[in-house]
Amino acid sequence: METLGLSDSTPKPRGRLLELFWPLIDSDVAARTAAQNAMYACAAIGLFSLLLVPLTGNAIGAVAMCLFYLLAAAGIRSFSRIAAWSAFAIYGIDLVLSMFIGGAFGLPGIVVRVIVTALLVNGIRAQNFASGWKKEHPGEDIRREPLEGLTPMQRFYAKLPVVFWPFARPVFLVLLALYPLALIVLAQAGLFVRVVRFPSGSMEPTIHSNDSIVVFRRWVMGPLNRGDVVMFTMPFANELSAKRIVGVAGDRIRLRGGQLVLNGRHIVESYVQHVAGYSDPYRDDFPAAQATEAVPYPQAVNRLRQYVRNDELVVPPGYLFVLGDNRDFSLDSRYLGLVPEDSVVGRPFYVSASRTGARFLERVRIGH
Repeated sequence: METLGLSDSTPKPRGRLLELFWPLIDSDVAARTAAQNAMYACAAIGLFSLLLVPLTGNAIGAVAMCLFYLLAAAGIRSFSRIAAWSAFAIYGIDLVLSMFIGGAFGLPGIVVRVIVTALLVNGIRAQNFASGWKKEHPGEDIRREPLEGLTPMQRFYAKLPVVFWPFARPVFLVLLALYPLALIVLAQAGLFVRVVRFPSGSMEPTIHSNDSIVVFRRWVMGPLNRGDVVMFTMPFANELSAKRIVGVAGDRIRLRGGQLVLNGRHIVESYVQHVAGYSDPYRDDFPAAQATEAVPYPQAVNRLRQYVRNDELVVPPGYLFVLGDNRDFSLDSRYLGLVPEDSVVGRPFYVSASRTGARFLERVRIGH
């Protein structure tokens, strides 16, 4: 049986890719092959979780999830119903959450997730086939594959999951029981999300004054991208606020007649409203126009001047330039200065209470 085993014992007129990602499970060989492929996928998920430790800083959680998936891998290869279904369910939960958090891997990441999901589903299908097969073949063990012709090392790895699973199963069940408890505890502690009442109208019409918003914590929100609405500690004011990122490190920012110009391109911002009914040179033609003495936080405005080149503000490394969607009435980077990336506390993704109704916040991309 080959690795990612496309067995040559029977013809495969359906195509090798189809046979891998949606095999015809009609024999004990096909069932073991599908379970083995699901085992590899599950083990890969567990090992990949360790690679995310530098990004999340959550070493304990990553090690626990890695152990869970490695034990589940042995269970899936042993045709355990609880291992197959729970691994698929927990991976599905993470997959749904990632849709709101946002991934750093784009289209390749989506393709990999689809492949892994298909392989885990095949593990469930293999388990279902094994349940019926054992009734028709009493006394035979569908888990054990023929070992003739294998080297001693190959035999060891072929037998390891099945031999190891009876010892691993109690630990796996404990981890499975702790998973929902951990989610509840982390949610209550605000380690994943927090609920904040937004105090101002600076983000209207996206977020209204006194809306309750659910915010992903910084360590689970993913990378900072132009277009993301982020919650951060306001420079100089030392208060929480939410604004939209319009510039990241290296970007050239300016406003002309209230319209955003990013890296020399005029950006159409459908989410912005202009309702003042009067012009303000500094507000609408930033940073070319000089600020008046009446601007709030003049020390922040003066500090911005060091980053102005040819009437454009160049965002330095480690900082963000943010603006409110209610562009005429927003205390944002034009007045508060640049926002340090490490002052971002999270990303609002859901309005849970509002006079306009509960809703998910649409994610947009600027300058792509």
